[in-house]
Amino acid sequence: FWLPPFAGREPEPEEDTFPPISRRNLYKHPIFWARFLGYAIPLGFLLYVLYLNYLPFGYHKTFTITVGSPDDTKVSEFYLEPSKGLSERKTAEDGTTYRELNGVGKVVFKPKAVLKDALITVETNDPGISFIPPYVDINPQEISWDIDWNLTKEVPQELENTNVFYFEGEPYFDGTSRLEYASSSDMFEDGPFTVYAEWKPKDAENDFQQIVGHFNWEVLQNKNVVRFMVGRVDNAEGKFYIADYTIPDPTTFFSNKHALLAIYNPDPENGNGYIEIYVDGYFGSRINIGNSVIWKDYNGTKNLTSGKSGHGAAKYYQGSIYAIRIRKRTFLKEYQKIYLDFSEIKSSIKIPILSQTSSTFKNVKLHADQD
Repeated sequence: FWLPPFAGREPEPEEDTFPPISRRNLYKHPIFWARFLGYAIPLGFLLYVLYLNYLPFGYHKTFTITVGSPDDTKVSEFYLEPSKGLSERKTAEDGTTYRELNGVGKVVFKPKAVLKDALITVETNDPGISFIPPYVDINPQEISWDIDWNLTKEVPQELENTNVFYFEGEPYFDGTSRLEYASSSDMFEDGPFTVYAEWKPKDAENDFQQIVGHFNWEVLQNKNVVRFMVGRVDNAEGKFYIADYTIPDPTTFFSNKHALLAIYNPDPENGNGYIEIYVDGYFGSRINIGNSVIWKDYNGTKNLTSGKSGHGAAKYYQGSIYAIRIRKRTFLKEYQKIYLDFSEIKSSIKIPILSQTSSTFKNVKLHADQD
């Protein structure tokens, strides 16, 4: 019978289409370059990653945002985050671009490398534009407070204690606990004030858990945010204003100790009043309240309390509260140039910018240094 030509035997090997590698043709031979690239590409990538993480030659860069330009909000190493306080792009008569800023916006620094022990300088020379520090590092022991309650060892005698007890050396609010400061219904309402608190929340399921409050203002633990609420303002028909710190990861936030600053800074004459909140030193939000002020009669005879508010939606707080401090003034300021120290920047940082009234915003510059 008939068999195809190769049936029953191995096919003859094809001849090598490339000449053998020799010293003479080494750098022209395609096999050499294929092998070289096979090692060089992954090695180069590894060296690039190591460089970005360790920066052996340091990091010294300056970035400028030309506000109103086509790329001012394009994600890059330094850009403007879209916000409702920013207008659309505009062009002045001299051809320069700008936006109007009315309220709070943010600039974002997103370096391509991991920075460690970095010094960041951010500045603008636009009138009416300033920066809110994205991080504040205060020592409460170095500040003079009008109310200074240390609850770590015992409840201060001036507070009426309902079911706050000490368990394993910590003050504990078990869901039925409450502290009240007698004869304080007409206190903490006039002028600016700052509230500082240290607490460790346990209940991650309920909102409106009072850390401290006066009914017409409240500092609250919610399941997704820490909230500073002021209101009603002005009169019986007045509104509520809310400044929130969004909890980045509720699974790790609860059952850990935290510290907050809540600031009420009214300005009835010029209309530049605001409230804001920081948690663990990090800026949460600032809300403009214009010329509104706390409506004093809203709380009636309700005193300053901790553990449960008198509002109908309130829940009992569960967890520990270690300190409550109140100062009848503010001490944070806005700056046109700020210096920020960061032990590490892995991804990005957001720096709040502010204009109390509508202001022309043209440029902002950032310089980053790591030796």
